[in-house]
Amino acid sequence: MNVAHATMEGLRDLWSHRFRSLLTILGIILGVASLLTMLAITKGMATSFRESLNESGDLQKIRIQQDTPPREQAEMADISLGLTYRDVEAINKERFRVLWVSPFISQNMRLSYENNSDGTSVVGALTDHLYMDRHRIKEGRFLTQLDIDQKKRVVVLGDRVAMNLFGFNGPQLIGKQVKINDVLFTVVGTLPRYLTQNQQREVEQGITEKRAERNKSRGSRRREWDPFSWKHNLAVIPLTTMLSVFKSSNMVNGVDEGPDIKLTEIQVGLLRVEDAAEVQEWLRNTLRQTHRGIEDFQVVYDRERFAEVEQQIFAVRVSGALIAGISLLVGGVGIMNIMLASITDRIREIGVRRAIGAQPVDIFIQILMEAVLLAMVGGVLGILAAQGMIYFLDAVVKIPNPPELEVGAMMISFMFALVIGVLAGIYPAIRASTLRPVEALKFE
Repeated sequence: MNVAHATMEGLRDLWSHRFRSLLTILGIILGVASLLTMLAITKGMATSFRESLNESGDLQKIRIQQDTPPREQAEMADISLGLTYRDVEAINKERFRVLWVSPFISQNMRLSYENNSDGTSVVGALTDHLYMDRHRIKEGRFLTQLDIDQKKRVVVLGDRVAMNLFGFNGPQLIGKQVKINDVLFTVVGTLPRYLTQNQQREVEQGITEKRAERNKSRGSRRREWDPFSWKHNLAVIPLTTMLSVFKSSNMVNGVDEGPDIKLTEIQVGLLRVEDAAEVQEWLRNTLRQTHRGIEDFQVVYDRERFAEVEQQIFAVRVSGALIAGISLLVGGVGIMNIMLASITDRIREIGVRRAIGAQPVDIFIQILMEAVLLAMVGGVLGILAAQGMIYFLDAVVKIPNPPELEVGAMMISFMFALVIGVLAGIYPAIRASTLRPVEALKFE
């Protein structure tokens, strides 16, 4: 018997016992579907994380943040002023393999325009802040050195802040005046709406507009997940203005302790990513001098965070694959069980075939092909089920990171199902092919 004939016989047997075959391959279907869904979800997580890192430029910058000094320096901590502009001047003095330096102060404030208001993060920054998170200007301009030097009360608005205050983000906003904690500021620029590749594709295909119209008709106020919320919910003013207007006094228990000159963070742009380790060490040495030996700061490079997240995603994939593999093994046991039962029902048929000239290898191929066909059908149905689950998670549940189904993942899942089918069919095929014709013909 050739493989083609064995395949036709196997398909005929599967079709004649449709319900039994479906129950047999249920484990394979669930295993393939769960494996594919897990791979799609983790792929979506990884893609969103990489896009976020790329959009923020995190792999090309080093963060300097305030930190608690070590225990042995706790009693001397007061001799350090903390993270201040003095640190920025020390870094700028040499700029060892540094492209830009961006200190900033971030504080939640209330912005208002006429009857509209919005609570958001107001950042006092320098001109280099434009490069820090890879911002782009949609309308107007960004902060200039003149704004910094003259402590001008000007502001650049993120897209969502502009929409909440004015209802649109266009050139008409330039020159408008908004209040930040009741202090008037002039809008000199706005930032665009940042989109992931998937969101950009949905906009181009009109999916986003249709979804918004559907939500509006239903009266739904549900917000879409925003991977770039820190860019959209943002208002940027000159750092000098932040210090002179909002940080000129520091009230503690009713006592004014003077200007609050501490920075939220200093970010340093690398000239080359390969120099990260050397620049980190140089920054630590520089800040030890400005902080009088007190290590009340930490130097953070996000490539380490990127590696950690990649490891976590890999761990999730491995654990999910193990769980899906158990389901596939259960499906394989089901196939083996049903094939053994099928052999018992067909012993006389096997005996007749052996008596009229069929060779053991012919019986082996037929039984093995039936098991493989069961696994193949289970694999195909599992892929279809996975696509349905992914569509449900993306379109109905709307999980934060849209899952991505890859062709490679489908091929891997199908191959797993195929291997399980082969392994599950070998023992029944051997048992059927080794039956003696005389004993098979006498079987009742």
